[in-house]
Amino acid sequence: MHSLFKANSLSQMAPQAPRHAVQKKQRNLVHEIELSRKQKVFIIHFRELFQFRERLIPFGLRLGRVGFFAILALALLGGCQLAPRHVRPELPAPPVYPAEYAGDVSLGVRAVEIGWRDFFEDARLEALVAAALTNNRDLAVAVAQIEEARGFYRIQNADRLPAVGLSGDASRSRVGDADAVERYSVGVGVSGFELDFWGRVRNLSAAARSEFLATIEAQRAFRLSLIREVAATYLASLETAERIQLAEATVQSRREGLQIAKVRLDSGITSELDFRQAESLLTQAETELAGLRLTKIQRNNLLAVLVGGPIAEALPDALPLAQQASPMTLAAGLPSELLVARPDIISAEERLRAARANIGAARAAFFPSIALTGNFGYASAELGDLVGSNGRTWSFGPSITLPIFNRGRLRGNLTVAKAREDIAIAG
Repeated sequence: MHSLFKANSLSQMAPQAPRHAVQKKQRNLVHEIELSRKQKVFIIHFRELFQFRERLIPFGLRLGRVGFFAILALALLGGCQLAPRHVRPELPAPPVYPAEYAGDVSLGVRAVEIGWRDFFEDARLEALVAAALTNNRDLAVAVAQIEEARGFYRIQNADRLPAVGLSGDASRSRVGDADAVERYSVGVGVSGFELDFWGRVRNLSAAARSEFLATIEAQRAFRLSLIREVAATYLASLETAERIQLAEATVQSRREGLQIAKVRLDSGITSELDFRQAESLLTQAETELAGLRLTKIQRNNLLAVLVGGPIAEALPDALPLAQQASPMTLAAGLPSELLVARPDIISAEERLRAARANIGAARAAFFPSIALTGNFGYASAELGDLVGSNGRTWSFGPSITLPIFNRGRLRGNLTVAKAREDIAIAG
């Protein structure tokens, strides 16, 4: 309150002092106010930590000052984040369409709110698309890649928790003429659990998660692309079929014209030049018809590849090309909304998140790595006395690894991670 009063007083004194000096003092006061707020928040959290320490005393967990501050230091180190903060790059599209042809961008139905079955009117096309979504091999690969990315994410995320294993051992040994010695042991242990002070494991897990989400969006993008390719190939095949009908009628007309030219030539009414021109027109029409038939075969073959093979059941009759237009009106929307709704754009952003998380993991590799190994169990020379207080054993040991002579490799990994971030931004 006192600081706010000083700020108001300075604003009232502004006419008597230089403006830049008053603004500088106001900024300093605002900074002091923000610091005081942060200090109050820190004091509140620190007070809550001490209250938590007092709650542990009735349960027999008495922490000394050294232990308490050690746990506090570990908690603060565990919050280290070396990865760059994710900021969405600016979209290359303008926020609105040009005014000369924009119109009402909200008129109609948004494309993301309708399904492909609602958009297509041809039952034959719907059957072909459904068969492609079921049988297309590339789509099956994309779905399998999702499972692969999910499994890799589970592997990386599992490193954030200690792996507990159960072990048992039985041995019998003898040295010289001495009696044989038997030893039995059983226990549970944790081997090489890394304390993620610098966020390396956490960033690797975040990168794997982003790659998993990017793979899901990539599968969605390929699915939409497959629907588009099937529809475009099917409509192109219908167009070719109608052009073949027109070309066949043209060939028939050219043949009749050639017959007429032959009769006129034999009667001496026209010269041989007119006959040869009619013959050339017929040859051109036949050539065009042959090319259209070849195109029709190629497009049918492409459609069979997209569908994933021949369809066993009978397909419905196809609608004429003129009746393929959908009566549904699609809303234009905004360019920025269209880009955000596209799965390939979402996939690219997730890959950018993964690249930045990998930067954090590469930076964390420059710092020491601390791992814990522990074991608790029982050991005895008699199998019947294996479990008991007399045979109780335990071991605990931390280890630290500090990179010294491999800085070139670590810097190279960091350079690769930064380059992949630049590639993700540019892509």
